[in-house]
Amino acid sequence: MQILSDLQLPGGTRTSIQGAAADDDGSPVLLLLPAMGVAAGYYGPFIDALAAEGVTAAVVDYPGQGESRPVVGRRHDYGYGALATAWLDAAAQALAETSPGRPVVLAGHSLGGQVLLTRLARRSTEVAGAVLIGSGSPYWRAQPSPLTILVQTQTMATVTALLRFWPGHRIGFGGRQPRTLVAEWARFARSGVLAPDGAAVEPRLVDVEVPLLAIDLDNDELAPPGSVDHLVSKLPRASVDRWRFRKDDGAPGRPVDHYSFARSPQGLVEKVAGWVRALDQPRAAQTS
Repeated sequence: MQILSDLQLPGGTRTSIQGAAADDDGSPVLLLLPAMGVAAGYYGPFIDALAAEGVTAAVVDYPGQGESRPVVGRRHDYGYGALATAWLDAAAQALAETSPGRPVVLAGHSLGGQVLLTRLARRSTEVAGAVLIGSGSPYWRAQPSPLTILVQTQTMATVTALLRFWPGHRIGFGGRQPRTLVAEWARFARSGVLAPDGAAVEPRLVDVEVPLLAIDLDNDELAPPGSVDHLVSKLPRASVDRWRFRKDDGAPGRPVDHYSFARSPQGLVEKVAGWVRALDQPRAAQTS
């Protein structure tokens, strides 16, 4: 994986799009939206493996995350809406310049899947397909330990409101996060409704028809099957391919959990790449 383009975002934020190109120059390209607090560089093995499987792929740090500067703090705030518009606009434009004319598949890991749905609610026609990997709803009633999740998410929101950012780099979860994003995420966990900028996405998603691959991961305590189902249910007209990635599907002796696929992609990457390549078959038939 290498830096494909440097990005300048509104407000002076700098970031870069990193990726790997496949030999096939006609199939859709995949843009991965990271999990909360996970740097883009962490996904290097997964991105490289996708390219080896014939799918050009890229990933971008969220503002103030990973290599992006300035880092998140009291003066650097944003929520789901900004990620789904200004940040993703810049990433999509950069990807279009490196892979002109190619359909784009958005993939979301964890929080990235929630950002993906926010984007679909606003600009679904730009997306050829969507992939959720270990991405679910934080809604407390969709969790195996509902009261624990409710207390944890609301405590996180309270701490963030007091400090005006989430100090996850000190606490050991989620990295540094902006207060609006944490507030919206905690509200989602409490109500089951994803409402960036106060506007619920569900009414806008009802009529969105998009091919969707939804993958839940063995031993994933952050996105168990029930939470993945809750997120997928917000796209009632999507054409859903549901799959569970188990230990036996991956590299022998390697664990499977919420994060492992990014560093040990064997097994899962073949599924994702095959699904993405299959999206291009109807388009190829129409142009032949």
